[in-house]
Amino acid sequence: MIDIEIILASRSQRRLDLLTATGIRCRPVAADVEEVILPDEPPEALVCRLARLKAVAVAPQFPSDIVLGSDTIVYLEPDVLGKPRDYAEASEFLGRLSGKTHQVYTGVCLYRENPDLLDVWYACTDVTFRSLTADDVESYLACIEPLDKAGAYAIQDQGDLIIEKICGLRSNVVGLPIEEVIEHLARHIGTDA
Repeated sequence: MIDIEIILASRSQRRLDLLTATGIRCRPVAADVEEVILPDEPPEALVCRLARLKAVAVAPQFPSDIVLGSDTIVYLEPDVLGKPRDYAEASEFLGRLSGKTHQVYTGVCLYRENPDLLDVWYACTDVTFRSLTADDVESYLACIEPLDKAGAYAIQDQGDLIIEKICGLRSNVVGLPIEEVIEHLARHIGTDA
């Protein structure tokens, strides 16, 4: 177990739950950053840039603590599917994902001002959706709150209704590749994970 308290540059309950379930103590602090997608920016560069922006935005308040910033996107080439604006867009997203394999990218940044620490990486998980009818989409959206979720779905919320298989870290699809976070934290604080 890693005996450290970190600052989570996010108010995401899913990320907080993943961290605390492993015994990592963390303090959530909202990162006030504008999440802009740059033209022609590859998905892995996008999530790493946004994760770093979030960590760096929060770090001045906690200069000697490790700050964890992260960002998750759903990528259905060539489009990034962020959080839907409304239920109509959520339904559109799920319809586009139906019967296809897409990628979930999460960028992670561990940052500390003093002593210096900057560790940025990303995880990618392939997710294959079942073929969904319009009724399937409507039923799924009635079960969850899609507006705060990239791609309008959550693997941990009735995901078996829409997901056929995943290849990669399940925790990454939830919002944080926790197995990798533990490895990176252990490396930086000199503790075996």
